[in-house]
Amino acid sequence: MGLEDLKQITANLNQPDYAGLLVDFRENDDCGVFRIDTNTLLVQSVDVITPIVDDPYLYGQIAAANALSDVFAKGARAITAMSVLMWDREHLDASDTAEILQGGLSKLIEAGCALVGGHSINDSEQKYGLSVTGIINDGIFWRNNTAKPGDVIILTKPIGSGILSTALKNDQLAFDDVSKKDLDVITAMGALNLKASLCAKNFPISACTDVSGYGLIGHLCEMINPEISICVYFDNIPFFDRALEFADLGVVPGGSLQNKKALESAVKNTSGRNDIICYDAQTSGGLLIALDEKNATKLLDLLYAEGIEAKIIAGCIPKNDYAIYLK
Repeated sequence: MGLEDLKQITANLNQPDYAGLLVDFRENDDCGVFRIDTNTLLVQSVDVITPIVDDPYLYGQIAAANALSDVFAKGARAITAMSVLMWDREHLDASDTAEILQGGLSKLIEAGCALVGGHSINDSEQKYGLSVTGIINDGIFWRNNTAKPGDVIILTKPIGSGILSTALKNDQLAFDDVSKKDLDVITAMGALNLKASLCAKNFPISACTDVSGYGLIGHLCEMINPEISICVYFDNIPFFDRALEFADLGVVPGGSLQNKKALESAVKNTSGRNDIICYDAQTSGGLLIALDEKNATKLLDLLYAEGIEAKIIAGCIPKNDYAIYLK
């Protein structure tokens, strides 16, 4: 669902301020957060996607990694999950659907998260995802909009998966063509953000979110607060191999175009580059982590040691005329 549609249909939703409720749908944040006691916080999220690869097992893995990511972006540990399955039985047989669930379960096992049940219905379009419950035991969770002037922002995965997925669907790209060093776009979408989150827990994080359907710009906009604008350094952004090439050819998903239409008035682009890729709708993208520059350098060292090729892609500057400056 697009940003503008979502704002419109949730605009009049109101609920009481329950004791213990720290973050809900009104916060425009990744998850709900509810305090159980002084140090114990319950974190909840749900995410469902349509297939973006033909292989059912890989699709299940990507959908599960995508759903778990919101919990990791809060600094939480995922403890339980429930499957949400809409089965297109006209086009997928039972064995393929079982493979989707197996793929999802493999990622839950990797995360140490128990599958406790789920819900399934028949549908005319295949969809799968997870409702995930996480726990925080130290009382510290990360909001997405509490970065401070002087902070830098680290990105932990490349950008461009929406564009490359579109090229794959259009038969303009083969799996063998999408490698960047040892990390291809399929592998990256299936990779958990767990290690990145655990690394970040060693530092005083100002804010964190993950990059998903609203694209890099959309999720950076969620990090904006009354004190800051964000300056993004285009040449520092890691992109998947050939993503820029296909972006320049106009191979762009509709969701990415909708993101740009909704957000470009908040962005000043002086980079001289085609910025559509910065609005590209991602699936199971990386984390955006804001913290002070000194600790950011130490965090990068930890991330590199875990095989995560993260980069500093932006800095938080005092509030200015635009939310985002792309340079």
